[in-house]
Amino acid sequence: MTTTTVTERTARHARPTTRVSRGAPQAAVLAAAIAVALLHVLDGAFLHREPGVGPGQHLLLVAVSLALGLGAVAAFPYLRPAARAALAVFFAALAIVDGGMHAKHIAAESAGASDVTGVLALAAGVVLLGLAVAILWLHRGEGEVSGRRRWAYRIAAVPVGLLLALYTVVPIGTAITETHKYREPIGAPPSADYREVAFDASDGVHLSGWYRPTRNGATLLVLHGGGGDRTGAVAHAKLLVRHGYGVLLYDARGRGKSEGQQNAFGWGWTKDIAGAIGFLRSRPEVDPQRIGGLGLSTGADALVQAAGQGADLHAVVADGTAAESFEDWRRLQGITAVTPMFAAEFATVRIASGAKSGPPMEDMIKRITEPLLLVSAGRAEEYKFSVKYDRAAGSRPVEHWNLPQAGHTGAIRDAAPAYERRVTAFFDAALSGAHGR
Repeated sequence: MTTTTVTERTARHARPTTRVSRGAPQAAVLAAAIAVALLHVLDGAFLHREPGVGPGQHLLLVAVSLALGLGAVAAFPYLRPAARAALAVFFAALAIVDGGMHAKHIAAESAGASDVTGVLALAAGVVLLGLAVAILWLHRGEGEVSGRRRWAYRIAAVPVGLLLALYTVVPIGTAITETHKYREPIGAPPSADYREVAFDASDGVHLSGWYRPTRNGATLLVLHGGGGDRTGAVAHAKLLVRHGYGVLLYDARGRGKSEGQQNAFGWGWTKDIAGAIGFLRSRPEVDPQRIGGLGLSTGADALVQAAGQGADLHAVVADGTAAESFEDWRRLQGITAVTPMFAAEFATVRIASGAKSGPPMEDMIKRITEPLLLVSAGRAEEYKFSVKYDRAAGSRPVEHWNLPQAGHTGAIRDAAPAYERRVTAFFDAALSGAHGR
């Protein structure tokens, strides 16, 4: 018995030495992979930043990335194998999401800007994923627990790991796609009647779009959704043109041919709208009292924000308005199990884009002075937001039209005749000329 006890003690004392000896190369691999990922962050922030993005816009992103990366490298040798593997998986997932978008861009078009270091970051993410698997394999069976308890731990680790991923990797990865989606080519205008135009946002960001002059005296901004560009609003522009309206479709900052940093939540888009209104006011054929806007999804949110902040818009159709910020979600849902996910997502968007959200949408609705038509689809969150905003407006000129069977911004297809009648009748009444005078 004595001999067995001594042997067991000797084996137990030997295991930490084994972990330390294996941990050194593991730490080296982690450090090298994170260094490659950080190189990509620095490349995108300084060397190959998007046109129109200032050198200081991504300082917060660089600071947070360096802190997380260096902190992980420093802590890694002191963690138990399971924690080391989890840390490697976390950084692997983020590197693969970011790098994967660059690889997709190269496959769809060609390499440009920070695509090269983006693909290197993708490779680093794959290496980190392999490192996590190797750690778990090399350290399997270690510890003093029985085989039955060890399997219980392994089984419990699955839902715990999925839960941690749900509250960290998923919202952060989603935010990365919302601020780093690559631009797609902009084809030819819908017809020869549309002119290629360019103008500056109120903060100097250079924007590009298509403009078709008015035939009935009124002109409308037509603003696409968060992940799209001007081509996503062509159908709505054509609808308005059929009724004589002039239209200005443009790429929001960071999309299409426009400069600036992409932000799928529309942070900073009110500056684009101010520039677009300035462009229209400079046109001799445009009546400043008959300028309105039609926005889709994020574009709808941005137009409501602009109208609430006093932009010179005399009528707005907001198709698909929902939440522009974490505060908007919190006011609708309160504190629930998904609140931390939204908090992580919006915080990451703030860090990754270098932009800030506008005031809460509900507060902007309360400041509306010109006619606003909220169009919602289905009966889920989008509908609930529009109901909330309509109630908040009180006696202000706000109306809500819900199409339960339509998809998000899809009423133009799912209920085409009714959508065309309602939207054009709204603009006809609000921008008839008598309203402006």
